[in-house]
Amino acid sequence: MDEEMIEIAVLLRRAQLRKQTSCEAVLARWEMTLPQWGMLNAVAANPDSSTHALALLTGQSDQSAGAVVTRLEQRGLLARRSGHGKAILHRATPEGAEMLKACDGAVAQTMRTALSGYSEDEVRTLHDLLKRLA
Repeated sequence: MDEEMIEIAVLLRRAQLRKQTSCEAVLARWEMTLPQWGMLNAVAANPDSSTHALALLTGQSDQSAGAVVTRLEQRGLLARRSGHGKAILHRATPEGAEMLKACDGAVAQTMRTALSGYSEDEVRTLHDLLKRLA
């Protein structure tokens, strides 16, 4: 059983690396990285979130999230405003929403290609299992 658990850990890591490589390649078309796309996605889904909240949502440290948010703001994809206390709140700009739409389409197509050998039921099962695991 331990060997199977170790193999699951290794296989999940390999699948993550394959997904990361494929998605990074397609996102490069928009000079977007996977962490930037993930952050833009998190901001669009959770407007007016603080940097700390976005870090938690994206699995980044506060410092890394701050750097990604700053880069997206410099590109005009995010707008920041002061919140309560020291909190800085974030929203996608109209340009950010358009960028996200384009990148989402490219990532979705990349995932469709990667999973093309699986039936709809298998993809749905994978989705459900990963959602439970996450």
